[in-house]
Amino acid sequence: MVRRMKAYLAIPIVIIMLAVPLVQACMSPYDQYSVEVLLNKPGVGYNSSISVPSILKVDNMSFILRVWEAKDGPHVRVEIPLTRQRGAYWGYTGPVVITNGTIQKLLGRGWIATSITRNGSSIDVLQKGNVTIKITKPQGECTSDSDCATGGCSGELCLPNYIVSHVASVCIYAPWYECFKLTSCGCVNGTCSWKPNEAFKKCLREHGVDPSRVIRAGVSEVTATGPNPEELTDALKEFFNATGANCTKFNLISGSEEKPAYNPGEVDAGKVLSRALEYLMETGAVTGLTKEDVGQIVEVAKWGGAGYNGKIGWYETENGSYAWIPYDESPNATLVRCGWAGPPTYGNASSSEGNGTVGTGHLDPGSGPNVTGGFGNHTTPNPAVNPPQNEMASTTKNEEGSAVCGPASLLVLTALPLLARKKKK
Repeated sequence: MVRRMKAYLAIPIVIIMLAVPLVQACMSPYDQYSVEVLLNKPGVGYNSSISVPSILKVDNMSFILRVWEAKDGPHVRVEIPLTRQRGAYWGYTGPVVITNGTIQKLLGRGWIATSITRNGSSIDVLQKGNVTIKITKPQGECTSDSDCATGGCSGELCLPNYIVSHVASVCIYAPWYECFKLTSCGCVNGTCSWKPNEAFKKCLREHGVDPSRVIRAGVSEVTATGPNPEELTDALKEFFNATGANCTKFNLISGSEEKPAYNPGEVDAGKVLSRALEYLMETGAVTGLTKEDVGQIVEVAKWGGAGYNGKIGWYETENGSYAWIPYDESPNATLVRCGWAGPPTYGNASSSEGNGTVGTGHLDPGSGPNVTGGFGNHTTPNPAVNPPQNEMASTTKNEEGSAVCGPASLLVLTALPLLARKKKK
């Protein structure tokens, strides 16, 4: 018995140990804004004694140039510099319901509403100025009102139509069942529910029934981002004011976000890498590389073609010949899932700026494979949201004296996809 218990205990430990490498970055966060080539073709060399600048100018734009010698040969890498911008974040996970009236109020105040579907989840996006609020609703038991139906002895149940006929209820007619005449059964955030509206909720309260016990809403994830806490707070106040909730303070997470200085889709990676290679050839830092080599390299160069798996190099192709191709396209490639070990955090081995310790990959504040801050790698926020005391929970004070809105202050976005479709017409 003891041996069996030890075996059961070992299973989660093994699973956790296996999962540890997957949590680490399987590629540098900066690879998506970089292009890299390994000059491993026989006859190509690198003279580390020749000074190489850390900044490369192309079409009045500045790029980071990295050149270093590794065990597999010399590497040349150009990066779009990242700029650090201050930002603020607010998050919540739980039931979320917004009425059609709420959306109309927000649209009238200058908000833009859109709706998209990604990986089976519905994502409603509200934007105003530099603030974005996203409501992600995972795929649930329904996708449209036709997936739901009423049932029960008195028609008081609203359930998926594939199970409603199999559910029995006690044949007692409660006076508050009259309130169902003010609404309809339909799909709310992926859950079959009686649809919320002010008249329906008012009727329920008049009969002593808490609307939250009747109106079902699927669990959603709400995130809000803005350039600074002040602007995000003002936008959230306006958002909650439109819902009728009295929320004035929010437990925000503030930090900084790194963004590329230039849009990768508007910058030719091949052109930038070509200029870097031509410069290195002109100065004698790289020898043995021909114009034909540069042309082949440029042809396959693209932003994101960097790091262990994605870098360009002289590799064997499927027909047995060799060519300049991304490493992950070589039939003999041994790809790695994690453990990226990119360029050194110092500058080029012979930097023209001094002793080889400059060159960061960022305009501000630092670089290398070590990510510092940013929304892309923060831990999942815990906004310390209070459980509601009633259908419209007010606020309480946290340790810093900020009033934090309760979950029931969020009321549902059922009309947003419809409005988004109307806007497209």
